[in-house]
Amino acid sequence: MKKLLTAVGLSLTLAFPTAAETIQKSHPQVKDYSIAAMGCMILLDCYEGIEKISPDKDFGERFIVFKDEIKRILTALDKLGIGVYLGDERYFTRSTVGLYKPDYNRLFISKRLLEDPREFLGTLRHEGWHTVQDCMGGGIQTSFMAQVHQDSEIPAWLRKMVERTYSIAGMSRAVPWEVDANWAEEQSNVTADKLEMCAKGPLWEQITPTPMTKEWLIGCGWMKPQDGLYPYNPNKKKEYCAPGKY
Repeated sequence: MKKLLTAVGLSLTLAFPTAAETIQKSHPQVKDYSIAAMGCMILLDCYEGIEKISPDKDFGERFIVFKDEIKRILTALDKLGIGVYLGDERYFTRSTVGLYKPDYNRLFISKRLLEDPREFLGTLRHEGWHTVQDCMGGGIQTSFMAQVHQDSEIPAWLRKMVERTYSIAGMSRAVPWEVDANWAEEQSNVTADKLEMCAKGPLWEQITPTPMTKEWLIGCGWMKPQDGLYPYNPNKKKEYCAPGKY
């Protein structure tokens, strides 16, 4: 649709230059702090108060301590073609301060976190890790996200905390991905390291996937069975294996 609208706009400009100059994209009216507002931001239909940031962005003196890690993460995301945006607090639900959408390869962080550099970095690590999961799930050209940490690497206390939080919110299905990202959030430079590996090539060729992820990758034909331990079983949802967003 975006390409279609661009073509129509160009045609109007060529045919009616005076009238076309007055045509402006109207900003959608959505309720603040709502799912609709968040969706409007994700699609970039809402644009007021949303800023795309580059690896060279100056966050000010309060961010000096975290400057190097933030730049590493933003640089790696930029190399991967991931758009990173700061959005007004009103575009997020009350319980959300950041998100990554694999369908669009876009990452958003609430401007509210600019008041708390440590929380900003933690959220950037967390959402950046979801990009790492996207890399592990077949590459960012698909939309499947896979757990990266082995279960044994994740502390039991963190798993219990995430399970409780997401169960209360009615989102138990998200626990494997969220506990994975929450552990990355607690570790310095781990997200940056893995994003840089993503930019070099298939992540599953550089670190060992979890057993379930390995089964998925073999089922899609991205990994070859080794020693007969992982026989080829085609994935039931073959369309998820193909490049493109579903």
